[in-house]
Amino acid sequence: MSYTVGESVNGVVSGITSYGAFVRLENGETGMVHISKLSADFVSDIHSVIKLGDSVTAKVISNQNGKIALSMLPDTPPAPKCADFESMLSAYKAVSEANLAGINSRNKKKRR
Repeated sequence: MSYTVGESVNGVVSGITSYGAFVRLENGETGMVHISKLSADFVSDIHSVIKLGDSVTAKVISNQNGKIALSMLPDTPPAPKCADFESMLSAYKAVSEANLAGINSRNKKKRR
């Protein structure tokens, strides 16, 4: 049985690496979920998100040359964290100014 792109599949996590998790699918084939497709949030430790033996549901995002790529991300994009453009711009400006202050501080230390 071959899976089609967009199809939802069930399986069990059979292996974990630093770059993703391998999932044994119901028909015996193995698919891989890249670490970037495990969660909408940044994943620094894959073991904090998924463990060996976990039952998972994923979506097929690619099925080429016998390699099945899976995604566990939700279908809908995450809601923006800022309600409007002005608050989003204000948040960006605050982060940008903090980053610039750090850069300037490091440059001053190098000049001495």
